[in-house]
Amino acid sequence: MPKISLDAVQLRAAANAADAPRQQVPMTFGDLLGAFSAQAVDHSVYSTKRYVAALGDVSAWSVTTAQLDGMAQALIAAGLKPSTVNRDMSMIGSAYRWARAKRLHPAGFRSPTLDCHRYKEDIRRVEVSRADIDRLLAVSLGSRDVRFAVYLHLLVDTGARRSEVLERYWRDIDLDARTLLAPTTKTGQPRVLHFQETTATLLRRRCPPAHPDRLIFEGRVPGYSIDFRAAFREATKAAKLPGLRLHDLRHYVAADLLRQGVTVGQAAQILGHSSQILMRRYGHLETEALAAAQAKRWAPAHKTTTANEERTAT
Repeated sequence: MPKISLDAVQLRAAANAADAPRQQVPMTFGDLLGAFSAQAVDHSVYSTKRYVAALGDVSAWSVTTAQLDGMAQALIAAGLKPSTVNRDMSMIGSAYRWARAKRLHPAGFRSPTLDCHRYKEDIRRVEVSRADIDRLLAVSLGSRDVRFAVYLHLLVDTGARRSEVLERYWRDIDLDARTLLAPTTKTGQPRVLHFQETTATLLRRRCPPAHPDRLIFEGRVPGYSIDFRAAFREATKAAKLPGLRLHDLRHYVAADLLRQGVTVGQAAQILGHSSQILMRRYGHLETEALAAAQAKRWAPAHKTTTANEERTAT
């Protein structure tokens, strides 16, 4: 057991210092979301602009659960999808978690989003074929930004969330091992993303390695990544997939893994996802894969039995 050099007096002093009143940073709700989103991948508060318009000048530390719930209910009544409201609340919650990590909040503060109502969402099932994906990848090779094709290939290979790829630095990638380390993810756990040699070759050709502390997909402003939204819209239009969303690529990978016989538990680990959500969305595909595997197991036995019967008959 390691020897600890702190005595009781020093330990008590540390406890008292941590318990001492802490000066809160005077931030409005608009300030909070603006400061947080400036460090997020898309550098905008687009998804929460309605809330900022209503509460932007209110102290971030006085916003209540009732206020957020009230606005959410009004937005749904006006026609906004429950899934959109849920995503908005997640964005606001992320901003408050960011503030907590930076110790900007007053002592004892609790995020108002923790008790907000979450609405039931209709599961969006994505029907996209391998041919559709191949066509999209081929189209991406002609994008004006040569890095876009690399970005898209990485998403299709790994099934990663866009932030898990866009926020990667050159120090996070190993081209020889074909791995990309995502130290922080939505689940709070680090993940290692694996990609194909063809993607590694494309990356070497189109993205010359830079300083380890530079973003792989850095935009015009140093330290900030490009979001490729315009490039994705152009590519889906050219590939005749106008309704496809970027996140649909992740759904495609999940479905493809299960069709290949990977279990829900394994697919969840690969994708850094919840097994329960994956089962709810794609459990039927795992059932189909298991049935196919069982049929494959029966096939040799059936052939052997038939052959034995034929030999016996002769």
